[in-house]
Amino acid sequence: WLRSAVGRRYLDCILHNNRRRTFGILESPALPRGSDAVTIPYKLFVSGKSGVGKTALVAMLAGVCILPTHYETRGTEVTTVFWPAKPVTSTIPVMFQLNFWD
Repeated sequence: WLRSAVGRRYLDCILHNNRRRTFGILESPALPRGSDAVTIPYKLFVSGKSGVGKTALVAMLAGVCILPTHYETRGTEVTTVFWPAKPVTSTIPVMFQLNFWD
């Protein structure tokens, strides 16, 4: 679906210069005019031992460059990732808002 003309319109909303745009926790992409897309938010809490790659995983999913040096995350970092999809049983696309709490 993302490779179709309709899906590409939704994908273009979250890309900037063919790279994933970074959004803050209160920001959202400007959806195409006349779209009936619904935004479905999810809060994903990433937990685990120190130094196993939780922050690197979230950075990779968000399309942000990963720092080569290790640093311990202080407090909580929230990374928001949007991803468009079209359920098989529906004609209306959805925009998933994934809030990674690391």
